[in-house]
Amino acid sequence: MYILSLHQDGDETEIGIFNSLEEGREFISKLDAYKAEEEDGFLYETLVLDKIPTYVEVTYRGNIVPFSRFMFRGDSDVDIFWSEIFNLSEEGSGMVPSATLVDAYGVNNEDVKGYIERREANFKRAKEFLEKKGYEVTRAYFGSEDGEAILYKEADSDDWHFLTHMDPGFADGDDLDIVLEEFEE
Repeated sequence: MYILSLHQDGDETEIGIFNSLEEGREFISKLDAYKAEEEDGFLYETLVLDKIPTYVEVTYRGNIVPFSRFMFRGDSDVDIFWSEIFNLSEEGSGMVPSATLVDAYGVNNEDVKGYIERREANFKRAKEFLEKKGYEVTRAYFGSEDGEAILYKEADSDDWHFLTHMDPGFADGDDLDIVLEEFEE
C-alpha cells in the first residue's frame, strides 16, 4: 500500500492510501495540475500550483476528495511523495522490503545493520588515526542535508577542520581510505 502526500515548503498534507502506485497516480492525475517528468531515471511528480483551482472535487471509486490552491501556504509547486506502508498486523516473512533513513541517506532495510556497523567502525578508525597524530576529533552536522561529518583540530587550537562526510562511500570504506592516504601526504 502507498500513502500519497503532498509537500510544499516544509508542510505535508497526507491525502490517502492506495493499493498500488498505479491506482494512486490514476487518482492524482485527475487534477489538471498534475505533472510527471522523468530525469536521470527518476520520476518527479508535482502539482503546478497555478493550475490548482480555487476549489475542485476529485472523485475516485466513490470517494470525493476536495482540493484547493488554498490548501497550500507557499507560492511554489507542490511535490508529490509516495511512501510504501506495510500492514504489520498481517503475518510477515522477514525483513520489511523498504528503506530506513540513516542520517541523510536511505538504506535498504536488509542492509541497515551492516551499513551502520561499517559506518561506526570507520568513524572509530578515523578517530583513532587522527588521535594518534595528536588531534581532537568530533562528529558534526547531525541532521544536515549532507549528513554527519568528521571534524578535527589541533589540541591547542579553536579551529576545526573538515575531514569527510559520513556518507555511503565513507561507510563502505573507499572514501575513508582516500582521505586518510591524502592526510598522510
